[in-house]
Amino acid sequence: MIVVVGLPAYTDAPDGERCAGGLAVDVAVAAGRRGATVELVGKVGEDGAGDAVVVALGRMGVGHAALLRDPVRPTPVLTVSAGSGTTGSGIAERDAESSAEAPEIDADVAPVARLLPDDAALRPTLEAADVELGLRYLAAAGVIVVADLLSEPALTAAVDAAAFATARLVLLIPEGAAVPVLPAEATVLEAPIDDDGSFGRLVGTFAAALDAGSEPGAAFNEAVRSAGWEPSEN
Repeated sequence: MIVVVGLPAYTDAPDGERCAGGLAVDVAVAAGRRGATVELVGKVGEDGAGDAVVVALGRMGVGHAALLRDPVRPTPVLTVSAGSGTTGSGIAERDAESSAEAPEIDADVAPVARLLPDDAALRPTLEAADVELGLRYLAAAGVIVVADLLSEPALTAAVDAAAFATARLVLLIPEGAAVPVLPAEATVLEAPIDDDGSFGRLVGTFAAALDAGSEPGAAFNEAVRSAGWEPSEN
């Protein structure tokens, strides 16, 4: 079993169907498509958008038994915006219950993913107790992927849970971020700033190969081949 630790967000799919998004969801869905059993340890708001995320995760085959609800902070809304602040690709920069239509993005302007509220302090967060509880409930994990930046105590809880379960630990960090001190056998992957979703799919494929028994090097090579990437010459 693969457990992904991270915060999902509410999105509007291009066809108007409510769904879940974000890096943690991308990883979980990609791993599930490779045949792995996947659970998500995360948190959403106690609101309509959070309800939609739960339904979407179930529809996509991602377990959410350890998905917590925050009674104070709202579920983040993932938007795609151009430089002027307009939204497109069917993802509306609006409250999850709004029915207003979003204008289209200028085709010449590269869209930028954005989480609302902008202030991370206003969005749900995973505390050490949340991570410890979720991973204790999912103690049969063979691979644990930490897909969001966690506080030091919360990351320590994930590291301890991986050690207890003898699970492979994979940590995703933003491009240019400092690498925390981790066990030597952990894998750290740097997420590109301008990711279009392919990084999450790569990590999901990598995690599924680890879960199937491959060693990290072979699993990563398999993920790269599956993504159609070519190895660097340097």
